[in-house]
Amino acid sequence: MVHLLDLPDELLIQICEGLRQIDSCNTSDIKSCRLTCQRLCAASSHLLVPVVAVDCRVASLERFNDITRHPTIGKGVRAVRVPIHSYRRELSEVSASFVKFIAEPALYDHTEPELYLDNTCELDTEIQAPQGEHVKQDDHVWTRALGLIHGEYQRFYREQESLRRDGTFVNTVASALAKMPHAAVLVYDDKPCGPLDIVNIESLARDHCHLLQLDPAFWRHKWYEMLSPKTWSDLVRDDFGWGSFGPDPAFEEPQMDFVFDLPCAIANAGGQFHDIQFHLARDEPLGHLTPDITTQPGFASAMQQLEAFTVISQQPPVDTVVDNFASSFLANATNLRFLRIAFIYSGLLSEALASQPLPSLKQIYLNEACIKLADLVVFLNGLPAYVDVMYLGRVRLIEGTWAEALEALREKSYGLFVIDNLGGFDGTEYMHSAFEPAGSTRACEEGFGKYGRMPGSLSPAEAFVLRMTTTNPCRT
Repeated sequence: MVHLLDLPDELLIQICEGLRQIDSCNTSDIKSCRLTCQRLCAASSHLLVPVVAVDCRVASLERFNDITRHPTIGKGVRAVRVPIHSYRRELSEVSASFVKFIAEPALYDHTEPELYLDNTCELDTEIQAPQGEHVKQDDHVWTRALGLIHGEYQRFYREQESLRRDGTFVNTVASALAKMPHAAVLVYDDKPCGPLDIVNIESLARDHCHLLQLDPAFWRHKWYEMLSPKTWSDLVRDDFGWGSFGPDPAFEEPQMDFVFDLPCAIANAGGQFHDIQFHLARDEPLGHLTPDITTQPGFASAMQQLEAFTVISQQPPVDTVVDNFASSFLANATNLRFLRIAFIYSGLLSEALASQPLPSLKQIYLNEACIKLADLVVFLNGLPAYVDVMYLGRVRLIEGTWAEALEALREKSYGLFVIDNLGGFDGTEYMHSAFEPAGSTRACEEGFGKYGRMPGSLSPAEAFVLRMTTTNPCRT
C-alpha cells in the first residue's frame, strides 16, 4: 500500500492542483490541505492566490510585480484580471461633472435626503465660485473637501495617462506575466470595483479628514469610493431615479487600446496565454475598438496561441458591437478549442462565427445569439468532424429555417448536443413537439416556456441531429 505522503513532491503538487479554482474567493480546499501537514502545506501553498488583478496605476503595478517575484505565490497564479475601468478626462477637467457623477452618489448614503439635495447643489456652486466670495462655515468645509478629493483624482488621472501613453502599463504587465509559469488566463471585465491600492487611499482619507476635522472612521470609505476609477456602467447609472441623471453626451468612450496591445506584448515577452475572457456589463466601450484591429502588428500571431475565448454581455447588445468585436479575435484564432458567447438579451452573432474556419474547436456554448443560416453553415463547415459539446441556448435564426439548420447540424458528430429553452425560437416557425425533450415538465415564467429536462431525455430535434432518427421534426 502506498501512503499519500510517500508520494514524490511532483505528484503531491499535481494532486493539490486538482483542487484549484479560478476564483480567488474559493480556496477553502487549499486552506484545508495546508493545515494537514508540512508536506501538503508546501505542495499547496502556491495555489492560495489563483487570480491577480492589475490596473493602470503605479501602486497597482508595483503590487503586481511584488506578486510576480514572490517565490511561492507567483508560481501559482492562473489568471490575471484587468478591470476595464479608468479615471476619466471629463471628471478630471470639469469639477461640475465630478460633483454630479462622483461626489453625489458617494455622499448620498450618509446624508439625510433633504440635506443632501441642498448641500450638493451648493457644493456645485461653491467649488466654482470666485476666490474671496463669502461662504458659510459648513459650505466651506465641503468645498475644501471636494477641492482636496478632486485634486487627488486629477493626480491619479495624470498618472494613468502617463502609464498608458508611453506603454509602461502594457509592457510591465506583459513582462511580469511572462515570469508566471502557469498564468495562462487573461480576464477583462467592467464590474464596478474600487482601486487596487486601498492602503494608499485610506492614508489620503485620514490626512484629509484630519485637515477638515472630520471623523476618518466614518468618511474614509467615501473617500475610497470617490477616488476609485469608474467603469462605463458607473457613469450611466440612475441610482436615484432622477431623469436628469443619465448618460452625459460629453463623455468619451474610455481608452481601451490595452485590450489588444496586451496580448501582443505578452507574446513578445515570451509569455503564454491560452484563454481570454470578457465579462461585460455594457458593450459601448468596445465600439471604437472594432475597425482595423487585425492590422495591428503582432496581433494575428499572438492569437495563434489562443485556445479558449469567452464573451459574456449583461445588457441588450448595441447593434453589431459584440459580433464585430468577437470577429477581431476569432479571425486569427485558428487553434481555438473552446468558445462561449452568451448574451443576456438576444444579440447578433453571425459574422464572428463565419470569420475563420476553426478546425480545432471542440466545445461551443452559444446563448441568446441571433444567427443567419448561411453563416451557421459556414461555421459548421469549418469545424472538425467530431465536436465534444454543442450547446445552443435560446438561439434564434434571423434568416433561413430550423429545418435547414438541423440538416446542417446533423453533418457533425457530437459527444453532447443540446438545444435549450424554447422561448428563443422564432414564433413563426416554432414547433412545440420538435424541440420539447421527452418527459419534460413545462412552466411559464415571464412569458417564456421553461422546461424541466429529465436526465437523458432528448427532443426530436436533438435526436435527429444525433442521428437517432431519420425524421426531421421541422419538416413534418
